[in-house]
Amino acid sequence: MDIDSNILDRNADRIVSEIGIPPCPAILTRLLHETRTEVPDFRRIVRLVGGDVALASAMLKVTNSSFYGLRVKAVSVQQALALLGLRTVTQLVTGLLLRQAFSGTAGPGMEHYWKSSMTISLISALLSRETGQGDSGIVCTYSLFRDCGMPVMLRKFPIYADIFDGSALSPGEPVFEIENERYATNHACVGAHLARNWHLPESQCSAILHHHDVLYSPEIRAEAGAEEGALALIAIGLAAEQLYCLATGEVCQEWAIAGEWALSVLGLSVEKFYAIATRVNASINHL
Repeated sequence: MDIDSNILDRNADRIVSEIGIPPCPAILTRLLHETRTEVPDFRRIVRLVGGDVALASAMLKVTNSSFYGLRVKAVSVQQALALLGLRTVTQLVTGLLLRQAFSGTAGPGMEHYWKSSMTISLISALLSRETGQGDSGIVCTYSLFRDCGMPVMLRKFPIYADIFDGSALSPGEPVFEIENERYATNHACVGAHLARNWHLPESQCSAILHHHDVLYSPEIRAEAGAEEGALALIAIGLAAEQLYCLATGEVCQEWAIAGEWALSVLGLSVEKFYAIATRVNASINHL
């Protein structure tokens, strides 16, 4: 079913507006304001993040995961800032606040969704460091937001559950085609709208918008490539998902379609990719 992109876009905007998710949490607005000042006040940032106990605890858990390979474990927000830097901590907090925004969204598969999203985002950051592609903090945030349109769609349409859990999908059938047919929009469009409302950079929003269709169409690949860094983000996200699936025994259907393209974009040989897979597998087992 071919639908005009303007219709997909308008419907996505309507869905994001109707479900009532805050455009951007107040704590993130204040954090971004502080980080963009000429001389950020680190004490104020520590108080801001540390004032939310659940957020601070989740941030420290991720900071101390094996993916960052810190020799010294952070026991406070202040230490995390010193060890990872302001930019990385800000990206982590952005992703963790995304999960908080959906804390009221229940349903089968939600816990698995958040766990896999967080793990894939950490694998993405590792790939960024291994390949020198992009900033690991930006890559991490992109991967967390990549499929955020799915819980939005689930919140709006309970019958979306069969797409969310994969039971409505046939092997090789693009998920966005089923979504377009049912809802005249898809989770990539919805996710891009949410990302823009949360003030993510346009390269990340473009990558979220095209992270599926770019794998099937060279024409769309050229369009997405106009936004600097978007294709590298999409390639890292796909490669990270494949590494996650290799470690967990799940199947990444789109790897067979565009895995060769992703490795080419990242400048990775098959041998190097599987060497990374061995390390990822060990890291996942220690999460």
